[in-house]
Formats: sequence, structure tokens, C-alpha cells
Amino acid sequence: MKDVIRSNGIEIKKIISQQIVLRSSGNSEFNSVVNKALKLLPPSDNLRIVTNDNFILAKMSFDQWNLVFKKDIEQKKFHKLCDTFNKSSSILATNLTDSQIFFQVGGENATMILNKLTHFDFREKSFKPLTAAQTLLARIDCSIFNLDNVILLSCGRSFSDYLEDRLIDAVNL
Repeated sequence: MKDVIRSNGIEIKKIISQQIVLRSSGNSEFNSVVNKALKLLPPSDNLRIVTNDNFILAKMSFDQWNLVFKKDIEQKKFHKLCDTFNKSSSILATNLTDSQIFFQVGGENATMILNKLTHFDFREKSFKPLTAAQTLLARIDCSIFNLDNVILLSCGRSFSDYLEDRLIDAVNL
């Protein structure tokens, strides 16, 4: 975890976190396999998030769930978990750990700063806690997770330096 900026009622950190994208129809076999492996029942509504001490699981579309690890686990266990998912004929698990970067944005001015970078409305009345979104942020395709006290942004690793610079610019404007 690297501090990007801490100023004007906002704190932004850059995080490299383990992530798996799960593709499935969301049938009962999928729910059973995921619940057994994670102790977490997948959300059934699009753009909803469920979480526990170890994982964030968000349903991003009708057939895609993003699994973000709150705490890194050793590679052997990580790959075993991917294999567990892929053993099911109804699940395709893809490791996105090396291709995505996360920014954790918190503080009293977080929504105001993020609203400078997009047309998306980050205010609580529009973007409720424990929901997710996919939108452009500073012209970069991002997945956004609204957790209880922070917003987690995910973007492609190749765009992370540019997004980091835009976040810093937005704070300093």
C-alpha cells in the first residue's frame, strides 16, 4: 500500500490486491461452490456487494462477479482457490491480480474530489453503500466499489500512473 495523497479532507492510497473475476450463470451450483470456498453467498442483484473479513464480492453484470481479497494470501492457496472454482463446469475463474491496480479513496471530501473526474454521481443518495459501478474516471475505464467508509477504484495497471496523477490534480484544484 502506497500513500498517494492526504490533503483537504481526503486520503488516497494505491493498493495492489489479489483479484479474481468469476464468470457464471449464477445458478445454485455457482452459489454453493462460492459459498463453500469463501463463506460468502454471492449477491444476486447486479452492482451489489457482499463482504466479510477477507473478501469483497461484487456482481458486476448478469454473468460476472469480481472477487477482491482484503488480505493477500500465499500464491499456493490463491491458485488452489482458482482451481476450486474452475473445477466446476459452471464457473470460469480468471486471475486479474497482475493486471489491475486499486485506489482506496476516503475522507469527508472524497465524493467531491471524485465528482471532478467524471459525470458519475458519487453522492450517497445516488451511489449507495455496498454497491458497485463501472464508468469512466478521467477517461479511464474503472470498476468502483462503494464500501462502508471508503470507495475502492480499480483500473488497468497500464493506466494507473495516469489515474494517480489525475486524482492528485483533482485534490489540488
